[in-house]
Amino acid sequence: MKFLDKITNEWQRQWAVSWFLCGSLALFAGFWFATERDTLDVVMLAVANIGLVCVVALAFRKNVTGNGLGIIANIGESAVQGRMGATGLMLAPMFYLMTHIYGLFYWKKNQDSDGNMLPREASKTVWLITLVFITIGLAIFPWLNEQLQEYSFIESGGDAAISLLGIDISWYTINVIAFVLGVTAQTTMILRYSFSWSIWIIVNFVWLSVNLANQNYIFAIQTMVYQVNAFIGLYSWWRSSKLSISR
Repeated sequence: MKFLDKITNEWQRQWAVSWFLCGSLALFAGFWFATERDTLDVVMLAVANIGLVCVVALAFRKNVTGNGLGIIANIGESAVQGRMGATGLMLAPMFYLMTHIYGLFYWKKNQDSDGNMLPREASKTVWLITLVFITIGLAIFPWLNEQLQEYSFIESGGDAAISLLGIDISWYTINVIAFVLGVTAQTTMILRYSFSWSIWIIVNFVWLSVNLANQNYIFAIQTMVYQVNAFIGLYSWWRSSKLSISR
């Protein structure tokens, strides 16, 4: 715990720089060895690096850097998805973009003396609403996805991606789970709930398992870099919320 306290306090800048360099190196390795290195790939690499700075800033509750760069990264992600013809997949980053715009103003109203956002603990009611939202999202998403097929949304199919406890889980199911949980994590994070990072951890585990199963080791490394940040973000927000309550 003392090590985590150091990272989220006096070693914050050193940790952020070291984490970013490792993540950027992993992204560059994926770009160099797994792409054709054309213009679109360069744009994707740039957007991904902006995303690195964005998520580490969010983990450390930096409003302008986190939400500001989040807006830029989401614009880039939407442009890339549209350029690749996956117009339906533009919806997620567009949703995230709107939440970051809201976050810029909402976080500014809830800051400590150092200008960092003050996270809050979730009540049982908030937990219940979140679980209901996830349940409803998982239930209606297949229908919604079917309506969006003409816009190149997530292709429905039964091709198995991984096998868990003898049960084959399809790519489509994984996309649905990751999409719904991602939207939930983003929303609760912008609303300043510290438990939002625990949802991001689950989302990252979903994609990590898929990348490992398909031997996409570069992407698996990238996911683990984000996962490390998610754990740090969870502890940082939890610690801050406890300190604010005790004051």
